[in-house]
Amino acid sequence: MTTPKLKKMINIIAHHFNRQNIPFAAIGAIALGLYGLPRYTADIDLLAREKHRSEILRILEKLGFSCFNKNNLFAQFDSEMGVFGHIDLMFASTPEGDEILNNSIIIADEIMGDCPVIQPEDYIVLKLMAIANNPERKPGDEADIISLVKCCGAGKIHKNFNPLNQKKIFHFAERFKQKDRIKEIFDNSFFIKPVKSGKFFL
Repeated sequence: MTTPKLKKMINIIAHHFNRQNIPFAAIGAIALGLYGLPRYTADIDLLAREKHRSEILRILEKLGFSCFNKNNLFAQFDSEMGVFGHIDLMFASTPEGDEILNNSIIIADEIMGDCPVIQPEDYIVLKLMAIANNPERKPGDEADIISLVKCCGAGKIHKNFNPLNQKKIFHFAERFKQKDRIKEIFDNSFFIKPVKSGKFFL
């Protein structure tokens, strides 16, 4: 669930990014909502390429946002007195990150409009990475993974998304030392939909 103010700001950001040919995609709670798992949020979580960081900073500053926290992976922005909300930007700088952006699709949503969003399997991969980087996030992020796996298994996900690629998910789960837990989640979620075929390459 999003507020009208949030929807308006997303549309404004999308307009400016598209005008500068900056690919981006929704992640976080906005992505969950587009999958069919609405959750209230007052924040905008986006994925973009690292090479566009400087352009994005300039755009957001012109829109009234200031960066209050940044590192090699993230940049966080707030608007003056919180008028326009809060933005978390994750920057992709690896081939895997490029693949996640390339695999994103545009979903026409009556609330959000035409919004690019990452594939559900990539949402799970990013959650696994977040847990690996900050174990304190585990309860909340695992709950999101479980809800998404159950939603996909029950066939309730938007038809335009790819079936979950379990091979890809398990590859990253092993990389982030969470393979046993992911196996348990899938085993307990009555996942019955066929997985996407094909090999996963790095």
